[in-house]
Amino acid sequence: MTSTNRRSATPPIKDGPLPLMRPRVGTGLLKSYPIYIVLLIILVSGCKEPMSVERFVKGEGPYTFFVDLSDSTATYDFEFYTRVDAPLDSLRKLSALPLQVTWTSPSFHVFREEVYMPLEGRTTFFSREVRAPYRADIQPVEPGPWTLMVRAEDLPEGFCGLGLVVKRNRQ
Repeated sequence: MTSTNRRSATPPIKDGPLPLMRPRVGTGLLKSYPIYIVLLIILVSGCKEPMSVERFVKGEGPYTFFVDLSDSTATYDFEFYTRVDAPLDSLRKLSALPLQVTWTSPSFHVFREEVYMPLEGRTTFFSREVRAPYRADIQPVEPGPWTLMVRAEDLPEGFCGLGLVVKRNRQ
């Protein structure tokens, strides 16, 4: 005779989905869609045009820079920079570099001048880094894209190229 009153080690199975497997309503992309919109608005509102732009042209020139001076309410500061890689005794002889600067306006008017870039700067055993102000608080006579071409003659030994920093000042 067998006993019909046995205890089972597993609980009885119930019909229907398990509580942990219940489908979640309102999840996924549709529920988080407003969060994506808020993040997008924050990111777009944080994107502004930079206040300064730098460009470096390697080689012996001529050095051509395309400068966006479209903001007619702003003034602009310009600065040249370079690096000279040469032995220390050659670096001691450097003083100033004559630059022939040519500006071309959006309507193709041409303005020329000659300036001198002092070659005094931070010197290490084998190089010198130079930053020299060129013009400050310039308001263009014609807003738009300008072209700046710079020629330098008698470049010192180890001259790496010429860079331009354009900083926009809001008024």
